[in-house]
Amino acid sequence: MEAKEVLKKAQQLYNKGEWQEAIDAIDENLATLVTDSDITEANRIKGWSYYYLGIKGPKDKKTENLEEAENTFKAVLEKAEDKTRISAMNGLPLALWILGKKEEAWQVSDKATEEFPDIPSIWNTRSILCRWAQDYEKAVEVCEKVYETAIEKEDYRTAGHGKHNKADALVKLGRAEEARHEYKEAIELYKKYEKATGQSAKFHIEGVQKKLANL
Repeated sequence: MEAKEVLKKAQQLYNKGEWQEAIDAIDENLATLVTDSDITEANRIKGWSYYYLGIKGPKDKKTENLEEAENTFKAVLEKAEDKTRISAMNGLPLALWILGKKEEAWQVSDKATEEFPDIPSIWNTRSILCRWAQDYEKAVEVCEKVYETAIEKEDYRTAGHGKHNKADALVKLGRAEEARHEYKEAIELYKKYEKATGQSAKFHIEGVQKKLANL
């Protein structure tokens, strides 16, 4: 099996939530991965697979899997550029935070926002850290940044996520009317995404509608 096929198969397994199988598909074909780009892409897939095994897999292996995610993401960052680097910089802070390395998680996130200030996913990861830190005021601010950077790229789904997550933070702050407005904006953005791409955002729209009904 050629490197391209190995990576495609691993990505497909990851997308289906078969994280251990994705890791195995790579580890069983390591000899085919010879270029730096192939190796870093393989590690990117493995990093996210280990992360999800850590948070959704066997509890007795949670720390082990998250440490594997940390180490694998760090291996990516030693050599990777652009999209692969961005992906690892989004995953590493999350793994670090759950492992209790919160200061290091913030440091990686700081570096990510400096390197990639116009990438929506970088700000979305930042908003997750703010929410986990229960700094909801900051989360509101960062979610607006997610929205702004996504709109610039006409990425309406991510822009909708920014508004959706901002509304969630506003609810935590007891600002229900503002939250209601943001939820409505999120729905409109998800619908705009559907119109622009022909793809469904039904799952996201229904989730926001349920939150609106409960306000």
